[in-house]
Amino acid sequence: MKNSSIFLQTIGLGAVAGMRATMAPAVASHYLSNHPDPALSRSSLRFIQLPVTAIVTKLLSVAEIAGDKIPNGPDRIILPQLLARVASGAFVGATIFKANRKSVFEGMILGGVSALAATYASFYARKYADKLPFLKEPFSGAVEDAVALGTGISILKA
Repeated sequence: MKNSSIFLQTIGLGAVAGMRATMAPAVASHYLSNHPDPALSRSSLRFIQLPVTAIVTKLLSVAEIAGDKIPNGPDRIILPQLLARVASGAFVGATIFKANRKSVFEGMILGGVSALAATYASFYARKYADKLPFLKEPFSGAVEDAVALGTGISILKA
């Protein structure tokens, strides 16, 4: 895969992690369980390709989406939420880079930074959207869910 595609996939899935912490690993695991990568098969990241991992990460995503709809839930920019999103972005970045025989550390940094930026961007975009008279909770959250899922799927198909 071209370096530009590797970077775009990493930035894109990192951004998905910033919107929904569990969705980026779920999308990556679903894809990799159906298209196993030999470079991952011999690494400590091989578990991401297992069908059971795909199922577990999808269940976690469903739980996260449902939890997001609970009124008065914590903001995504509080430290524990922020760290989870950055870690998720770093994980998918490491996975993409390892699958393409690139530096895992560079993938972690790129994915984590992308998740950090997307966490704040999506937080403030959602705050703005909630002020619009025609787009209130939980609909703004549903739009965000659709954007995150659609983005994640389209990134891996490219």
